[in-house]
Order: sequence, then C-alpha cells, then structure tokens
Amino acid sequence: MEFAVRGRSRGLDNSDGNSPMSGDLEKLRERSITKSDDDAALAHIGLLIDASQDAVYGRGADRAIYLLDELAKRDLEPRHGALAEYFRANAWSVKERVSGERGSWAWEHPKRAQQILALSRAAVHAGFVQLDPIRRCQILTNRANQLDTMGRFIDAVEGWDHALLIIPKFAMALGNRGLGLKHYGRLLGENRQRAIFLLHGHSGLAAASSPEAIFDSDYAEALTQQFADAAASFAQAADLDRIRAQQNLDGPGLGRNKAERAYRRWCLDRRLFLNPLNDLGPYSTAATDDLVLPPIRESFSDRPGSASPPPIFGFFNQMKQEYASARFMLFEGLQDTRTHFSDRHVRLFDTLDYPMHSLATERIRTAFRIAYSLLDKIAFLVDHHWKLGKIPDRINFKNVWMVEGKSHLLDQFKACENWPLRGLYWLSKELFDDDLKQTTGPDARELHGIRNALEHKYLQVHEGWAWDLMGTTPTSDGLGLSITSDLLEAKAIRMMKMARSALIQLALAIGVQQRSMDVPGQLVGTMSLFGLDDRRKRRDPL
Repeated sequence: MEFAVRGRSRGLDNSDGNSPMSGDLEKLRERSITKSDDDAALAHIGLLIDASQDAVYGRGADRAIYLLDELAKRDLEPRHGALAEYFRANAWSVKERVSGERGSWAWEHPKRAQQILALSRAAVHAGFVQLDPIRRCQILTNRANQLDTMGRFIDAVEGWDHALLIIPKFAMALGNRGLGLKHYGRLLGENRQRAIFLLHGHSGLAAASSPEAIFDSDYAEALTQQFADAAASFAQAADLDRIRAQQNLDGPGLGRNKAERAYRRWCLDRRLFLNPLNDLGPYSTAATDDLVLPPIRESFSDRPGSASPPPIFGFFNQMKQEYASARFMLFEGLQDTRTHFSDRHVRLFDTLDYPMHSLATERIRTAFRIAYSLLDKIAFLVDHHWKLGKIPDRINFKNVWMVEGKSHLLDQFKACENWPLRGLYWLSKELFDDDLKQTTGPDARELHGIRNALEHKYLQVHEGWAWDLMGTTPTSDGLGLSITSDLLEAKAIRMMKMARSALIQLALAIGVQQRSMDVPGQLVGTMSLFGLDDRRKRRDPL
C-alpha cells in the first residue's frame, strides 16, 4: 500500500561509480571486517547491502546480517549502533524481495517483522538523534510504511508525522502519509470523516509532488509524477474545495472550565481520543470519544426470545469507559504535584532509595494496568465475534490468533482479507509472552516485566531525578522490579496509545467483517440504539 522506494544504506548518491559489478559481488560478500574500524565496517556493510539490493542477491543480504551481528559485539558509539539497526532492516528488505513475499496478503511475514523490529530499535536508539536528518526521516518513514502495509495504519500515521517534524517537506513521508490516509479513511463509517481523510490525503500527495519537496533517492522525477497522479485521482473522487470549506476541525470549545480544557488539550496533543480525526492532528473537533461499533447483524436463532441489543455493544461500552477512566487517571497522576489529603497520615518508611508512594503514582500504575488489561479483553471479544472457540481462561492478546497451544496462526486468518484485523494481529506482536516470544517491539519484554510486577509481584518506583545519584541500580532482591518514575510514566502513555489503537482497529475490523456479510436483496430488519445521556453516568446515591 505504500510507495516502497527506500533510502540507500550508503546515502543519497548512488551514481558515484563505486557500486560493484556482478563479477565483484562475491568478492565483496567474502570480505571481512575484522581489521576495519567501525566507520569502515559500516561503509562496507552498506555497500554490500546496496549491491545485493540492485542484484537481488540473497546471499549478500545474509552475509550483511552476519557482519552486523559481528559488529554488534563491539562497543559501538551510539550513532553507529542506530545506523547498524537501519542497515539490518535494509538487509532484511533485500531478503524479502528475493523471496518474492513482497506484496503478499499473507498475515505472517517473518522478514517484514524483522524489518519492523530493526527500524523500531533504530528509532528509539540513543544514537538516533546523532544521525543526520535525512537518515532519521528514512528510518521513521520506512518503519511507518511497513506498519501501514500490515494494517497498523494508526501507528503509521504517527510515524510519518514524526518524520515530518524533522523535515516538513520530506517527500516520501508526505506521499506515503497521503496514500495511507485515503486507505484509513475508506474504513470509516461516517461520510464526513471519510471526506476529511481524503482531503488530508490529497494535501500530502500534492505537497510531495511540489517543487519544494525533498527526496532521498535517485528516483525523484518518477516519484513526483506518481504522487501527482495519485493527487489528481483524489481530486476527481470528491469536491475537495467544498470539503475544505466545511470540515470545521477547530469548531467547538474544549470544555466548560480551565481544568477540563487542560485535560482535553493534553489528550489531543498525545492522540489519545477514541476518534480517528485525532490522528490528523490536535483539532478540537476530535476532542470526543466518538468511536462506536458498526451495525451488527444477527439472525433470530442467535439469541431466541431476546429483545435486547447484541451483548457486544455493552462489552464495547465497558471497554471504552475503562479506557477513558484510565486515561484521566493517567492525566491526573502526571499533572498532580501536590500532596493529596488521602496520602496524609499513611505511615510509611523511607527505604533510602528515593521511593515514590502517593495517590498520583498509584493513578499512573493503575492506568498502565487497565490499558494492558484492555488488550486481553479485546482478545476475548475477537474470540467471541469471530467464533474461534478458544478456551476462555487461556485467552490473551498474544495467543488468541494462534492454534491452541501452538505458535502458528489459525487457518481462518491466513487468507482473511481484513486489513484492520490483520493490523490488530500485528499490534499483538508488540507484546511479549512466555510462550510466544517473537516480537516486533524493542521494549516488549520491558512492558511485560512491568505488567507482571504490577499484577503479581512488587514494582518499586524511584524518583527519576535521583536514579543516577544512587550509584548502583536499586534491586528488590528478587521480590520484584525497580524502575524510575520517568520510565513508568513513559510506558503508561505507550500502553494507553496501544489500547487506543487496538480499540479503533477492533471497531473497524468488525465493520469490514459485517460489510462482507451483505447479500443483495436480503431482507434485514433494524433496531435503533440511542446514546446514554451523560446525566445517567452519575452514581446513584441511594
């Protein structure tokens, strides 16, 4: 689904005459890096990857990955470490091209998973900020392209936006974002939202084909034409001027008082509303949790004698409420700098390692726990709606897709052309499981460890500023896990964003599945559902 031209490993200039001819490629592959310094070793590996890509040479990519493994054993400078991960992703891209898997609808793509993992490691590496801006944009854009292809379009849009914060006119991010927004928008149930996504997709493609666009490859002219053609097709699909005049993204206010406005602005800036429009930016019209399930079709035999809506609506209501409440707990925990009255007269000991004990900290811990648990509840709903027949007590977000007790995908998913559902599966790859250890998330084990300590053991949180002053890393002698308050806060936000992506993708996946059941001419009755009035959300004091 993306414009799949990626940056070269060695840089922008590919016409310097130094690329090896086919007869020299085997000699290049056999060359050792043992006596090369880090810069020379990376230069050689980059040349090998680029030459293997040009020749579609799998053995060259295999050798490059081996050399990167050898290089990783050295004490690399941070920038070299980040660059090595980018090269690793490019080598796996060559292997994918050689295998002929590129473009396949298959749910399992081991080579693509390796690319996403390597690009994710590069993006969060300490040396990432030391790379030149073009290289950073290449890493973020390539990762976003891969996520979008596999169905993680929400995270892809954020990835393209991060690249555009570095170079606002970076053509590959603009163009791929434009195309990605079109595909994302087609999944939405509201005509207004679909139109707005089409408009913003066109804007990205138009910017990517403008003379000011910055390219990172030798194919600028051809890509410019592709972007321009795609923009023209978008313009023919709808009256974009009318959509632009009526989109009104900065319409309503953010709340009745200063506190509510601060909360909603915080959520908008972090893309935490259950509203696809929030993925376009922090627009005030997106400051609502408008996401709902699509119409659900049932036969009279599914629930004989029942006159109530399908239970899936109540389940989704509950998950939305848990998400919204956890999100507010997280906001309060991060913003509150005062001692709450409930913390007074609670006798605790100072353990001399700068411990964090407060209502604010517990709110952050609770938000993390709720967000993580929502993923397992989503797995339970997937099992129910797609009639997988899993053992209820063993279901989690990581294993619901797999044959019971095995590590391979259920047959019914292998050829299932449901893009958001496949994305939900690939989102599950961000997590770690003791039985299913393969992951695309560089922090998967860390998230798993925090969750396990919160639920079953002891998560000791220390004041972030004091961590380096303590001299040695605090330990709890096997009782649990020690982390800083900064890390807990960052991972709590990450879990909230994962829960949001999962809820949106679940609703859209059910929409795709329900539309596939449409039969022309079939008689279908309807049952209207009405919104729950906010006044009924108050706790009854009686």
